[in-house]
Amino acid sequence: MTAARWHNFRIGSAISIILFCLLSLPSAYAQSASATPSLHSLQQQVTQLTQRVDATGSLVYAVLLTFMAMACLTLWWNARIFTAFRSLGLYLLAVASAFLALYINASLRWQTIPIILTSLLLPEMCADVLGIRKGAWIWLNRIAVAIALLLAWSPWLLLVGRITTDISELLVLALLPIALIRGDARKRLIAAALTFVWFFRAPLDPAVRRIIPLGLHIGGWRWNVAPIGLVIFSSIAIAIFVRQLMEDQREKERLAGELEAGRAMQQMMLGVQPPAIPGLRMESAYQPAGEVGGDFFQLLPAPGGGLLVIVGDVSGKGLRAAMTVATILGVLQALPPAPPAQLLRALNQALAGRLHGGLATCCVLRIDPGGNALAANAGHLSPYLNGQELAIESGLPLGIVEDIEYAESSFRLAPSDQLTILSDGVLEARNSSGELYGFDRTRVISTQSAEAIAKIAQSFGQEDDITVLTLTLTPA
Repeated sequence: MTAARWHNFRIGSAISIILFCLLSLPSAYAQSASATPSLHSLQQQVTQLTQRVDATGSLVYAVLLTFMAMACLTLWWNARIFTAFRSLGLYLLAVASAFLALYINASLRWQTIPIILTSLLLPEMCADVLGIRKGAWIWLNRIAVAIALLLAWSPWLLLVGRITTDISELLVLALLPIALIRGDARKRLIAAALTFVWFFRAPLDPAVRRIIPLGLHIGGWRWNVAPIGLVIFSSIAIAIFVRQLMEDQREKERLAGELEAGRAMQQMMLGVQPPAIPGLRMESAYQPAGEVGGDFFQLLPAPGGGLLVIVGDVSGKGLRAAMTVATILGVLQALPPAPPAQLLRALNQALAGRLHGGLATCCVLRIDPGGNALAANAGHLSPYLNGQELAIESGLPLGIVEDIEYAESSFRLAPSDQLTILSDGVLEARNSSGELYGFDRTRVISTQSAEAIAKIAQSFGQEDDITVLTLTLTPA
């Protein structure tokens, strides 16, 4: 090849290479431009994944606290008297929602609202678990939190949320010394655990925080100390209150057993088979308002034939009234047979000073088979004869003054006449609208059987012990 041709070949090759590079440059630039966004998106995904991994502790706290909250609310649902379970459960539920909002990286507003809710529930929860009576101070916290929730969509949400949180922290700080000084061993243990939680929640000096960090790195994750303290505190509180609930349940079972035994004993003492008196038909109905009652009655044979009827009512209700009834029945068993007025006088002397400020009404009647009757009354309801109230003189109830003389009133029963003696549980029956059964209705039903009268009063709305006795003079 000649030198001129070789020179032309080199020039052509150089031009071809330059043209090829110029034509391929736009394509390479386009590929490079398309690769840059993909790399940026990958970096964003890695960052989000790293943040999600770092927030795994928040998810663990949210799930754990939610289960503990459900356990507390379930315990409260089955034992409503333990309000500490309710307060603690609601508080843990609010804290769990705050950790969940942090895990899903919710907006700052939706992370602040659960924090405000915890500020609302924290002082009440502390007061309930520490056994401190809630006073007017709790309303200051409630008003502050209500204002914060109303301003949830305002620009001042963060400021108001910070203020309400500080108020709650100060209230808790005031409650803790009260429990530590005045509480029992259980309340002091709960207060100590709560002090630990408050210490890591409170805004302490940065120099202190450098010495005592807020978080720990375990297993490649960061774990906040405050939630760990909250879990420990909640576990201690739940364990203590569950034990207290079990002790309370055992005590209730023991008291229920004693009340049942007392009821059986009272029914046995009052349910003695009445004596068979020729010419007299007797019916009785006794329905206490609780397990045991404060009404009493006795049907005893009278000397020389006839029947002695004793019906009474002790002031008060429940076990104390039942014990007074047992005392009265014991005294009646010890007293010798006597006319109604003398029997009332002896019974009053035996009970004076033994009723501890209480009293007892009592009506005593002696009915002969022929129909002659004597009655003495110590503040009890007058009997009804054929639907009409008997006009008999009444004295003071038993146990007020020691030396009292009671008057006797006489009347006569004709064949087929019905005498009805009852306690004030019939008249004082009250319906749902607050209306008393009253004297008029009682007079109308006084001619029915004892069982029917008791059922009518009970269905109307029983509030006191109900005792009804009916005696009918049968024709010869």
